[in-house]
Amino acid sequence: MMEEVLTHFTEELKNKNYSVIQDATIPGVRGLIQAVSPKLTTFGPIKFINYYLFLDWENDLYSRSDALIAAQKSFSEVVNKDFHVPHGWRMTLPNMVVAALSTNPFSQEAIAYVQTKYQIPWQGGEVGQMMLFDLQNHKQYCHYKKAYKQTGSIPLGYAVDELFGIYKSIYPDARLLMHGEK
Repeated sequence: MMEEVLTHFTEELKNKNYSVIQDATIPGVRGLIQAVSPKLTTFGPIKFINYYLFLDWENDLYSRSDALIAAQKSFSEVVNKDFHVPHGWRMTLPNMVVAALSTNPFSQEAIAYVQTKYQIPWQGGEVGQMMLFDLQNHKQYCHYKKAYKQTGSIPLGYAVDELFGIYKSIYPDARLLMHGEK
């Protein structure tokens, strides 16, 4: 099940000209795939580049939220090496998603965490969030809610729309569960 989903994500992202690395190695964590958007995405004055990292929740993160948080921190450090402008002066932002895939349901603690925590540009010169993909129940958990006004909402929403579109093409009955939804 996981291999099929990863293959589909890899193919779809490659079709969108993403640079995809299989078995990506980030300090302290083994990624299943890492993808970087081919070009700058621009919406008015907002410019960003998408960085996606997919992880195995059970085998690499040991079904632990603290391991997911540590992986996000490591991924942020790796991505920020691509940006030579100090965080507060950036005109182009990295839009990072750390996505955990699981063949079993996630804990309520993990779901609550990813639905409420995200990175905004004014706090670190980056925008991003963590996502959980429940492959058994065809659910995707994330923070972004389109009606919710927040700094960085355009890149956050872009990543959600892009990844959920791919997930929904795998599982037509997939459900997107955002901030506060179960």
